[in-house]
Amino acid sequence: MPRIMMVAGEASGDLHGGALASALFEKDPSLEIIGIGGNAMRRAGVAVRFDISAIAVVGIVEVLRHAAAIWQAYRLACKLISQGIDVLVLIDYPDFNLRLAKWAKHCNVPVVYYIGPQVWAWRPNRMHLLRERVNQMLVILPFEAPLYEAARLPCKFVGHPLLDHFNRGQLLPKADYLKTHGLNPNQTTIALLPGSREKEVRRLLPVMMAAMKLLVEERPTLQMIIPIASTLSADWMETITRRFSLPVRMVTSDDVYDVLNASDMAVVASGTATLQAALCYTPMVVVYKTSFLTYWMVKRLLRLSTIGLVNLVAKTPVVPELLQDDASPKQILYETKRLLEDTGTRLMMQQRLQEVAALLGEAGASHRAADAVYAIISPKETTPSPAKRERGREKG
Repeated sequence: MPRIMMVAGEASGDLHGGALASALFEKDPSLEIIGIGGNAMRRAGVAVRFDISAIAVVGIVEVLRHAAAIWQAYRLACKLISQGIDVLVLIDYPDFNLRLAKWAKHCNVPVVYYIGPQVWAWRPNRMHLLRERVNQMLVILPFEAPLYEAARLPCKFVGHPLLDHFNRGQLLPKADYLKTHGLNPNQTTIALLPGSREKEVRRLLPVMMAAMKLLVEERPTLQMIIPIASTLSADWMETITRRFSLPVRMVTSDDVYDVLNASDMAVVASGTATLQAALCYTPMVVVYKTSFLTYWMVKRLLRLSTIGLVNLVAKTPVVPELLQDDASPKQILYETKRLLEDTGTRLMMQQRLQEVAALLGEAGASHRAADAVYAIISPKETTPSPAKRERGREKG
């Protein structure tokens, strides 16, 4: 029974890890998959040994505050690798996973990195670490493959796994979805996506709500809807929104595409959610705030003038980005009103979002990634893998 270990560190990685695990089980139901992840991986059949809720943080200060939990997860992961696995599949979460790849290399375990570090954005020195520690890169953005290939690192562009969860034909009609949740299809609806980590939501959601408070003064019938990430508590989210005395509907993140499709526009935390909005052709404003120390250090190291994935894929500004101090209620209000009131700007953005969606490739990324992972552990191997050797010794 081949044994695979998968490691994700936050909600989007867990989502993609779950889809990859499902594809692997389709290829071979006898597989054993263990690892670090969340609900999506667990539902797919992964034996999750450490839940990401304790380590899903971003930023220097935030990581330091959760250092004990992260160290505990790392020690457990190293122990699992040492006990014997056939392949280690790393999903995003680079600072943690690159160290884990070093240990896997020491244990002679092949490493597949799915959704790798953003070396094209900052800290390009990580490329040589990847070359030393990783056997196969599986990338999801079209411009990444040439960069890794130029660095002589085996790489495959598999397409974006979001497309495996998205089917335009299965989206509910806007009116039907809004009515189901007690909302009026004839009123302006704005989706708020403040992120999947508690720290970023704590920073972004109050700012988003303050902007909506200002907008409600001009549009009293404004409707807001928030899809809640699986890593967050709805009750905790309500403690934030309740302070603003605004009518907000909250739904599960399983509804994210229906939410975006039913909304006139969205205010979105920078990250995977921007591509989800792009797939729905939903006009958006991208926002992000982090600690002063983290922002100061990243700004010094960042090699790009933009951070939004939509703009990066398009290689040109498509959606407005409001970062740090610019992510204020007044600035969000200004950009939101511009999209709601300027028909030309709105239509142009929707057209560009369609182009971005087309660049992400075709559905099937999870299955293409599964093929690459399975090729490493296939029965064609003549030399037993470390996990098989270990299990052989146990039987002896």
